[in-house]
Amino acid sequence: MSDVKWIGDLVGEMSMPAAARRVLDVRLRSVGERLPLALHHAEEDREHVHQLRVSTRRAGAAVRIFSGCLPHKEERAIAKALKRIRRAAGAARDWDVFQIMVAERLARATAAQKPAFDLLLGMSHGQRAAAQGEFAKLSDLEDDYATLLQTTLAAVDEASVTTTFRSQAVPLLGALLCELDAAAAEDLANYERLHQVRILGKQLRYAMEIFATCFEAAFRVTIYPAVEEMQEILGCANDSFVAMQRLQEIRARLEMTQPKQWPRYRPGLEALLRSHQRRLPEQRRLFLEWWSKWQSSGMEKRLEKMLRD
Repeated sequence: MSDVKWIGDLVGEMSMPAAARRVLDVRLRSVGERLPLALHHAEEDREHVHQLRVSTRRAGAAVRIFSGCLPHKEERAIAKALKRIRRAAGAARDWDVFQIMVAERLARATAAQKPAFDLLLGMSHGQRAAAQGEFAKLSDLEDDYATLLQTTLAAVDEASVTTTFRSQAVPLLGALLCELDAAAAEDLANYERLHQVRILGKQLRYAMEIFATCFEAAFRVTIYPAVEEMQEILGCANDSFVAMQRLQEIRARLEMTQPKQWPRYRPGLEALLRSHQRRLPEQRRLFLEWWSKWQSSGMEKRLEKMLRD
C-alpha cells in the first residue's frame, strides 16, 4: 500500500508543483488501492473501510494544500470524488465503531442489561449492512478512479506557483496553529466547539505529515506525536458523542413503538448511554489537560519558532 504518513523525496527547496505531483500521487493512489478492498472485502476485515476513510482524509488535505497548482476543473473533480468516498466510508465506519462498542459491553453486561445489548447488536448489524449497500454504489467510481488520478496529476501546472515547498509550509501551518489556538480558547463545554477543535487539529496533523521534511527532525519525532495524541483524545470524544445521539434516538423510538418491551431494554440501553455521558466530559477534561501541557511545556512555542526560522 502507498498510504504512508511520511512521503519520501520531498525537500523544502523543491517547487510547489513538483511537490504537488509527488504528494498527490502518493495520497490519491492510496485511495485507489484501498477502494476495491473496502467495496469487496469489508466483511473479511472491517479495517479496509477504516483505512479507506483515513486515506480520503489525507488525500483531501493534500488537494486543499496544493489547490493553487491545479486548474479549478480538475481540483473540483477530484475533491468531489474524495468527498463522495469519504462520506460513504464514514457512514459504514461509524456503524463498525458502534458494533465494536456494543460487543465489548455485551461481554460484561448483567443479565438485566443483555436484552438491550442483543437488540443493539442486531440493529447495528442491519444498519451496517445498509451502509455497505450504499457504499457499493461507488462501484462506478472504482472503474473511473485510475483515470481521474492520472488526469489530476497531469493537470498540475508547473507555472502556477513559483514559490518553494517550504515557503508555502510556513504560512499554512502558522495559520492552522492560530486557528487552533482561537478555537481552543472557546467554551468547550459546547460540543460543537470541541468538534471544531478536532477538525482544526486534524487539518494541522495532516498538513504536518506533508511538510515534515521542510523542518528539523524534532518536528516529526517530538511535535507531531503530541498533535497525534490530541487527535486520539478528541476522536474518543467524538465516538461518545455519536454514540449518545444514536442511543437517544433508539431510546425514543423504542419508548414510542414498543412500550411493552421497553422495560426489558431500558436497563442496558440507559447504562450504555450513561457511560458515554460520563465519558464525553472526561475526554474534554483530558483534552484540556493536553492543551495546558502543550502550552506550558513550550511545545507550541517550539513549533512557532520552527516556522519563524
